[in-house]
Parts: sequence; C-alpha cells; structure tokens
Amino acid sequence: MSQSAVEKFVNLIIESDSPYKDVDRIYVTNLVFRLIGDGFGETVDHNAPVDLANDLVELAIKHGKIEDSITEREILEDQLMDLLTPIPSKVNELFWNKYQQSPEKATDYFYQLSQNNDYIKTRAIAKNISYKAETDYGDLEITINLSKPEKDPKAIAAAGKKKASGYPVGPLAIENEGYLGRLGYPARSNHRVIRMMIGGQPWGFQYSPYAYFGEHAIFLNQKHVPMKINQQTFVNLMDIIKQLPHYFVGSNADLPIVGGSLLAQDHYQAAAILSQ
Repeated sequence: MSQSAVEKFVNLIIESDSPYKDVDRIYVTNLVFRLIGDGFGETVDHNAPVDLANDLVELAIKHGKIEDSITEREILEDQLMDLLTPIPSKVNELFWNKYQQSPEKATDYFYQLSQNNDYIKTRAIAKNISYKAETDYGDLEITINLSKPEKDPKAIAAAGKKKASGYPVGPLAIENEGYLGRLGYPARSNHRVIRMMIGGQPWGFQYSPYAYFGEHAIFLNQKHVPMKINQQTFVNLMDIIKQLPHYFVGSNADLPIVGGSLLAQDHYQAAAILSQ
C-alpha cells in the first residue's frame, strides 16, 4: 500500500525502541506535524529513515515551518530522528544489559543505533578518501576527511550578531546530549551518551558524528576540565581497555598545535580493533 513520508516515518517510530505504541499513532503523527506543519504530502517509494526525514524537511520548508538553510535543515532533521531514538536512560539500560552478554554486543548495539538515527553521518563519511599502502615499517593508511559539513553563510552572519550563550560549554560537553542546536552550533537532538565510570570518576562514551576511522569512539570527562597528561591518564586508558577489551584507545597531547583541537575538555579517542 502506498504511503506518504509522514505515514512511513510514523511507522518507523512506533516500530523502534521509542516509548510509542500503535495506540499512539495519532499522537505521534501530530508530533511530526508539530515539527513540519500539517499535511501528509505525496506518496513515496523509499523507506530509509534518512530519506524519509529529508522528505519531511522539504515538507517543512513548503509549509513555511523553517527556512531553507543548512542550519535549520540540520536542526529539524535531528529533531525528527530524535523521535526514532530511545531516551538516554533507555539507551543506557539496553547498553548495559547487552554488556552482561559481552562488551561487543553492547558496543554493536550502540554503534548501530548511532548510525540508524543518523547521529553518525554515514552518507557523509562515505565521501572520505582513503589510501592504503604497505611500507617497510608496517601498513600505512592516509584518510582525507571530506565529511565535515559546509559552513552555513547565514549562520555565520547571524552568529556574529548574537551574544554567545556559553551553553553547552563545548562540543564534547555532556550537556550536548539532546541539545537542539543553534546558529553556529551543531544540532544534537538525536545524540546519546553512555554513562560509565573510568578511573573512579564519571565519564561518558559516545561516537564521533564524522568518523576518521571505524567505530570512532570518544570518551569524555563529565566534569569540564582541560586535557592533562599525567599518571591518571594512563590509569584511565587502561580502565577503558579493561571494560572494552575489543577497543584500542589513546589520548591527544595536552599541548597546542601538536595536541588535540579541543584541549578545554578532557577526552580520549578510541576505535574497535581490526575494524574497517
């Protein structure tokens, strides 16, 4: 039976791990209309969540709910994908339940979820160029990252006139989880973070939206403290490996220029061993 993008997207929401059931269908439909404006639009042949979300964004522009700008498109798309995504407490519950079976099952679940809800921008990442070669010192891989989004000229102009809010304090702060986004700051409505203890302190585990390598993971200190290489750094790195033995993890230097680009937030980067 032919259906519109709205109807198909509502079906996906109800069939997902979201709290909504079939009896909520009318309510969920109105949640979507609240974001895109009233009207089902034409029938569509595709079923992929990202494609359907793109259709709904186009409907929102047609209905006058948003302007046709990169920023407003991204914010609305992530709001729509958030409806497909379990709330943080449910994601954490499912992750740690699967962890009891094996750490691999837990990360497989979280990684797949982060791709399905388009937090990990798989289509953009596919544009990256990778070169591999064998050398006398081992295998070498060079990646040219083409997946980072273009700067929105309208957002740049508007941000210059808008007073900075200071919230979230940075792109790796725990407060980004579920953040709507704004001019000059990325949308994170569909973002989820796994809570875990590392080195006896509360940390978060998430994936990078624009991965440089397979299962590009980020571990972030829930406290807003700058990066610092000391004895605790190595305690933390070993603790991560102990909890997720199928991952390798490392830290950027705590120095400008030769260090990481986000020195204001203590964090590490990781990936699955032998991932492609």
